[in-house]
Amino acid sequence: MQRIIVRVPNWIGDAVLSTPALAFLRKIYPDAHIAILTKKWAKDVFKANPSIDEIMTLNKSLLKASMEVRQKRFDSGLLFPDSFSSALLFFMAGIPQRMGYPTDGRYLLLNRRIRRSRDFKKEHQVMYFLRLVEALEDKSISFESSSDINLVWMVTDEERERADTILKEVGLFSDRDVLVGINPGAAFGPAKRWFTDRYAKLADELVKRYNVKVIIFGGPQDCDITGEVASLMKSSSINLAGKITLRELAAIIARCNVFITNDTGPMHIAAAVGTKVVAIFGSTDPVRTSPWGEGHIIVKKEVECSPCLKPFCLRNDYKCLDMITVEDVLGLIEEKGILKQ
Repeated sequence: MQRIIVRVPNWIGDAVLSTPALAFLRKIYPDAHIAILTKKWAKDVFKANPSIDEIMTLNKSLLKASMEVRQKRFDSGLLFPDSFSSALLFFMAGIPQRMGYPTDGRYLLLNRRIRRSRDFKKEHQVMYFLRLVEALEDKSISFESSSDINLVWMVTDEERERADTILKEVGLFSDRDVLVGINPGAAFGPAKRWFTDRYAKLADELVKRYNVKVIIFGGPQDCDITGEVASLMKSSSINLAGKITLRELAAIIARCNVFITNDTGPMHIAAAVGTKVVAIFGSTDPVRTSPWGEGHIIVKKEVECSPCLKPFCLRNDYKCLDMITVEDVLGLIEEKGILKQ
């Protein structure tokens, strides 16, 4: 395995969660050329990552993409996604050694099939990717007892300076400012999104109790939601949704004292850059997708139908989210001492 290509996950959050596995792959093969194949929108997750030598973007047809990969003459291909199409691409590219979990009817497209753990649904997604890389080694490694499993997001000096500039332009950044990030959006549907009026009330209470400055984050698709939160707030805030790049978002989140969010990609970015996270869960399962690392707060209510993993509530009452009150979140923030008075 001298030239390795890794098909990384498509979605921002999953891509971030795959970075410990890439770091372990580099540890196993320190001298190999390691490339990743990623969707265009996720490539910035891997910028400046020391485990990666080359980033290839998947923005062509399957045939053209396979021809491009074939020209690179990789001897090994590792598949993080479980999809049939990802395995077919490596097969069409003629990669001699194709490795992954034999899921989604792709058994015959792989020639090194990694058996999934029986308890994979009870493990964090970080471990799901790590188990795949672990199987490439002859010796067994106990990840559970290791303190070296860290998400990787390298914020460059240039990006830190850019973050400072943006914050100063909106009048928010000084040594005395306590910054709270709010991320009220989430892809996949409303069953993952806590209510905008509660985000607004929470933000107002944090301003009142801790004299914080509130920054509202989101992508271009979240502008309606973030605009609603800002309009419902009685105190002032800065809404950066749709105005900054993914790399700028990460650098600014790194400046925040805490990041309050639904289960979404920026939640994992915050954990990766070392910012404490308050994560609000509705339809999804924190066992698998909670913010990785120590000191984060998980807010979730036990409901008989959750986690349903559905984008919309089939009962149409969104009970799992409705049961989470502003006082619940404030109480946990105070209990953990994330924001000092």
